[in-house]
Amino acid sequence: AKKARLSRDVVSYRMKKFFEEGILQKHHAIIDISKLGYAAHKNFIRFQNMSEPKEQEFIKFVQENPNVVYSASYEGKFDIAVSIWAKNVEELADSLKEMEAKFEGYIAERQMATIIRGEYCVRDYLVNKKSHTKRKIFFGSTPVPFKIDMIDKKILLELGNDARISSVDIANKLNLSADVIYKRIKKLENTGIIQNYNIVPNEENYPYLHYKLLISLQNLNAEKERRLHEYCRMQRNIWYFCTTLGPWNFELDLDVENQGEFRHLLREIKINFSDIIKDYTVMTTFRTNKYDFCPSLPK
Repeated sequence: AKKARLSRDVVSYRMKKFFEEGILQKHHAIIDISKLGYAAHKNFIRFQNMSEPKEQEFIKFVQENPNVVYSASYEGKFDIAVSIWAKNVEELADSLKEMEAKFEGYIAERQMATIIRGEYCVRDYLVNKKSHTKRKIFFGSTPVPFKIDMIDKKILLELGNDARISSVDIANKLNLSADVIYKRIKKLENTGIIQNYNIVPNEENYPYLHYKLLISLQNLNAEKERRLHEYCRMQRNIWYFCTTLGPWNFELDLDVENQGEFRHLLREIKINFSDIIKDYTVMTTFRTNKYDFCPSLPK
């Protein structure tokens, strides 16, 4: 309200309208899951023999799965992404086996990229400007767990599902005082377990096109990687990028008003980084199925 120079009630009303009109799906906390001892493994899947009812069954399975932190549906090389959190290879293998056993015969191809470090940027395109400095909001996959108790875990569970839930509502659920909840949230923020909070647009109604790029890089060194990351932070349309270990080693997400704007930005990226871009895949995201950094109580 302060930044928009409006009253709190007006802002609250407008945000409520975003959900009623299907522009936004949810708010969520960006949680550095590496501090909980987890790594995120993003599986890109191409379907075969998939009917619409069976695809809806797959999406429901993903949405209800306690180990899936993220999923989106695409037009392009892959049909869907399913990001699984796991503390070790055995946990990851168990989750993949469950998914593949349940949908055997419908998965034609699955390629997995483990996220080394993901970073969120400010959505500057919403106000048509470029940031000179962008705050770094990130999560990693190298486990460096912090000690937190069951109350902290339950707070993360609530904020992962709905970042706008009040301290009072969380306190009522946990039979604690709102003051205790507020102080614990501040501590989780100060330790970097909670990095920040974000919106999840509904691509079907959101007035921007969401593109996903999977990029294979070559001849990379620390300076070239720093230059690429800084470019992504300063580019107003790019709101997320990550380094990965897999068939490609870099991903970025961006929102644009039209295809022409995307072509211009893609050309700029290819020209500026022609020395390190080996190959790339473009996909259009048409639906976000799940976005929850804490889909179940951390073990």
